[in-house]
Order: sequence, then structure tokens, then C-alpha cells
Amino acid sequence: MSPTTIPGTFVIQSPTTSKVVVVNDQRNPPGDAQITYGITSAGGTFNLRSTGTVDYEVEWGDGTVERSTSNVLAHTYAAGSYVLKIRTAQQYVPNFNNSTDEDQITSVALVSDLGVGTDLTNAWNGANNMTTFDAAFGVTTDVTSFVRSWQNCTSLTSFPLIDTSSGTNFSIAWYNCDGLTSFPQIDTSSGTNFNYAWHACNNLTSFPLIDTSSGTNFSVAWTYCYNLTTFPANMFDTTGTLIASAFSNAFTDCALTAQSVENILVSLDTNGATGITLGINGGTNAGQASWTTAATTAYNNLIAKGWTITANP
Repeated sequence: MSPTTIPGTFVIQSPTTSKVVVVNDQRNPPGDAQITYGITSAGGTFNLRSTGTVDYEVEWGDGTVERSTSNVLAHTYAAGSYVLKIRTAQQYVPNFNNSTDEDQITSVALVSDLGVGTDLTNAWNGANNMTTFDAAFGVTTDVTSFVRSWQNCTSLTSFPLIDTSSGTNFSIAWYNCDGLTSFPQIDTSSGTNFNYAWHACNNLTSFPLIDTSSGTNFSVAWTYCYNLTTFPANMFDTTGTLIASAFSNAFTDCALTAQSVENILVSLDTNGATGITLGINGGTNAGQASWTTAATTAYNNLIAKGWTITANP
């Protein structure tokens, strides 16, 4: 009879040594990691955080390997930098949620077979020392919620093109990612809520033409993007049914040129919605005295449709 092998993590001790031995089963096979974190520790505890039902194996990067089904798994590091690797054939959904553990994360890399599920709410919220976020395009194919996923990731200077085609809620997703200097043309065709999505991304100078055909709420979406000068035409020609405050403070304290203001106003006029609030004031946004004829005409049309628009003089 063949011996029975029980999967798990075991510590073999003798009077002079202690060794961690991991026995894998088919659910968490050895191979390439599905998520990799760069960790810099001052020495002390790091809690690996997730949500939902999980079953994974983690290489801590210091020679220790552990199997867990816990959403909060603690590990003690000596001061230094480490590469933490997670393997799973199950679902593993990151959820650091501004816990302060994410402050030790310097990089994140995801591959296409990671089962992140449908909800990345608060996944890396607060990871202000993360300089690199890298992901294979298909990792996020099924994700519907990106609420606060990268909030306050202030050290990110670029963001990859990932599959966001199933995303419906982008509220606060990149809030205060003030290191970003550009943003990719992600697929937002299913997105309804963009409230605060790019708030305070103040190093963006231009924004891509994304699909807002399902959008209903863009309030405060680009507020405090102090250096945002260029905004595309036709962005809002077709949207979902806008809520009354859909564009409240949406562009407050930006640096939009007269052409960008025209692009926004003409598109909103084309949309045909009535009774909506729009904020396009503050910062160095082009004032009404410098608007093009097309912008002024669109503004007057919107006022006639019951819009409330706050703009610079």
C-alpha cells in the first residue's frame, strides 16, 4: 500500500534546527506565482489581507512557505525588502482596505489566471508606497466593482491597460493617485458610477476618450486635477440616465483650455439631458470671457434645458 500524503505546512524540529516543509496538493500546485508583492519592512508584522473564501499558498520571501485559508495572515519580517508570492487554484481577492499593512507594499504584479472574483473594492486602498502596479490584461475581466481599489496610491506614476469591460462602479477608484501623469483608454462601457473616480489626480494633463454610454454619475470625478488642460470632445454625447447632480463639481479646480471647455459643453448639449448640475469653475479653467462661440451657444442651450452651471467669469 502506498503511503498517504497529507497536504499542508509542517515544521520539523530537532535539538539544533527547525525546518519548514510544505506538501502541496493539486489545488495549490507549485509553479509561477499568481500574485507577487514587493514588500519593504522596517522589521515587524505584515498582515496579508484578502476577503471572501480563500485557499492559498504564500512564499513570504524569507525562506518561509505557508498554506492558509485565512483572510488576515500575519508574518514577522526582519528589516529588509522581500518578494512575496501567492499561488492558488481557488479564488484569492486582495483587500487591504487602508489597514496600514499596505504601506509596506512597493509593487504588485498579477497574472491572468488569478481568480480575483468580481469585487476589488478596497483591494489596495492606501498603498501609498506602491510605485508599480502591473497586471495581465485579463486578470480583471469579471470584476464589476473597482470602488476605492487604488485610492491614495500616491506613488503610482503609470497605470496599465486592464480589462474593465465588466466594471459598473468606478467610484473613488483612483482617488488621489496624484503621481499619475497619464491614464489609459480603459473600457468603461458598462460603468454607471464615476463619482470621485479621478479626484485629485493632479499630475494628469490630458484625459482619454473613454466610453461613458452607461454613466449616470460623474460628480467630483475630476475635481482638483489642477494640471488637467486637455479633455476630449464627444465624451458625454450618449450616457445613461443622469442623476440631477451628475456633474456637480465634476471639473472644479482644473486647468481646462477654452477648447476643452467647448468639448465638454457641446457634448453635454448633444446629450439632451435636462435639469443637471455642472461645476466647471475654479482653478485655471478657461472663463466665459475666453470661451468660443460654440461653447457659449452650448452653455445657453443647457441653461434653457434647466441646467445649473458654475463657471469662471
